[in-house]
Amino acid sequence: MLRNLKSLLAALALMMAPAIAHAEEPTKSYPDCGREPTDAEVQAAKGAFQAGNASFNEADYARAIDYWEDAYRRDCTANPLLLNLARAYELAGRKRQAVVSLETFLTREPNSAEKEQINRRVEVLKKKIAEEDAAAAAAPPPTTTPPPGPTPPPVAPPPAEKAHRSPWPWVLAGVGGAAVIVGTIGVIDNQKKLNDVAAKCPNRQCPAVLTPNPNDAKDATEPDTATINKGNVARKAFDRSVFIMGVGGAAIAGGVVWWFLDKKSVDKANQTAKRPLVVPFVAPQLAGLSVSGAF
Repeated sequence: MLRNLKSLLAALALMMAPAIAHAEEPTKSYPDCGREPTDAEVQAAKGAFQAGNASFNEADYARAIDYWEDAYRRDCTANPLLLNLARAYELAGRKRQAVVSLETFLTREPNSAEKEQINRRVEVLKKKIAEEDAAAAAAPPPTTTPPPGPTPPPVAPPPAEKAHRSPWPWVLAGVGGAAVIVGTIGVIDNQKKLNDVAAKCPNRQCPAVLTPNPNDAKDATEPDTATINKGNVARKAFDRSVFIMGVGGAAIAGGVVWWFLDKKSVDKANQTAKRPLVVPFVAPQLAGLSVSGAF
């Protein structure tokens, strides 16, 4: 007895599934058109028709349906609007109402050149409706899922690392400064030596010096080679010191130039890091099908 009751309930559920699916998609019929619209109604219908076209092309099918239904209420002789409505209802997922619109058009335009094509559309739509009803009947009942937990707060991205100045310009300038100091000391010291030699040897002519000669009663006169060598050594050391000063000055100038260039580079990098990252986002465009209709 219990088994028979379960079988009966299952059979009733299968029989009621199409009716439930049908109830989920209410349909409406179009009242008979027993009058001619006024000129004002025709103009208003044309305006609603154009607005519906714009909404349809934007894929806003619900709004297009509202406009076209309003247009057809104002001018019920504009039967081609039923084809527009059928397409909009189909794209909106309301296939049963699309069938009603197509069958109403065939009733009101029995001699239409598109009769065979529209009949095939009706057959295809009814077949899809039957398949959807069968799938809905065979689908398991929805299971209840626990509500999702709290969404964790978004993690803020780490701040961009700030660029820092390089110490090498200061190192180069410091080495150059040391070289200038060393060269300056050398120039001053060797300049004193050159002054001493110049005092002994005016016009770079060093007088001869007397040296004792054991083999002769008279002392011999010889060039003052010691002073000459001292002058030559001081002259070479002076030139080296001047060269070191020049290299040190060039190093200081290079360090200063490097410092300014590095400052500009770091400032530019930090300004770029502060700018918001712009990530491009591409999405497919919505495209509507243009449906023609005429009054």
